[in-house]
Amino acid sequence: MAHITFSTTDYPPAERLEASQDIYAAMANIDVSLPHGKAPDIDTRIRLLPGISIALIKTSPLIVKRRSRHIQDGNDDVALLLNPTGRAAWRSELGGVGEVECSPGAGCFGFNDRPGTIEFQGSRTYMLNICFSRSLLGPLVGDIERPGKSPRLAQETFAHLTRCAIDLVQAPEPEDGDLLADTNRLLDLAALSVGAPRDIEITARHRGLKQARLRAVKADLRISAWRGDTSLGWLAKRHGVSPGYIRAMFEQEGQSYTDYVLELRLERVFQCLKSPAHGHKKVADIIYEAGFNNPSWFYRAFKRRFGQTPGEVRELASTRQPAGASL
Repeated sequence: MAHITFSTTDYPPAERLEASQDIYAAMANIDVSLPHGKAPDIDTRIRLLPGISIALIKTSPLIVKRRSRHIQDGNDDVALLLNPTGRAAWRSELGGVGEVECSPGAGCFGFNDRPGTIEFQGSRTYMLNICFSRSLLGPLVGDIERPGKSPRLAQETFAHLTRCAIDLVQAPEPEDGDLLADTNRLLDLAALSVGAPRDIEITARHRGLKQARLRAVKADLRISAWRGDTSLGWLAKRHGVSPGYIRAMFEQEGQSYTDYVLELRLERVFQCLKSPAHGHKKVADIIYEAGFNNPSWFYRAFKRRFGQTPGEVRELASTRQPAGASL
């Protein structure tokens, strides 16, 4: 599906407001104006999926309005509006929702078939706008328009929803199977963020939230697996789950948590041994820096994994032979 990008830096300062007004009128049927008369500084990246559009926006002070005349376009999407990063808040006043201010790490939902206003006041403010067709999200959140329902998105799923949406915005075109899995994951996280009925919540937690958590844990381990203070308890606390939950997630994928960490650390040592940047280091130091504190056990695991000793891997690399080719 399509990627669309827009940046005011592609235009001279005197033309940036008019260009922004034209682009956003065409893409989203909204009015754009400036609170202080300065040329806007806007970067937008949009990803279009079946029934879903995702827009990641960075902007200087700006006022966006969807007026009564705009809602005649028939767009009745449900919009999830997230403030994913930075320091500045933005304020929205949306029909059927009311006034909401969202600081970084917070979000709300709104309806595109009602008028509304969003004010970006900071010098650099971010918004992640995820729009779902009613036919896609509506069956998962049947009471979303119930009077008195809070428009704020659940904090439990905020980081996972943000990461999933940004990955989709920034990623190249996936395979069809991956696209379906990503779309389902995004839907599950959106339903949990807005508030789904109990039966749908159970399915969404088992499918979308679990997968999002597993991806987040694996991403964390790819960065921190060799740190001395990395432990299952630390990781569980960091992600707001129990150690047993993390173990179960890996086991359901057919691999234990311990084996996953071991593979990361062994691969780290292997790459360091092949790299000229680490050629001055002793093998023992590389092993220790990768998180191993039992050399005898490490050597057995390394030989079992790669079919060579660490010394053999380094020797082959030093002679510029493709040590990894036969592994």
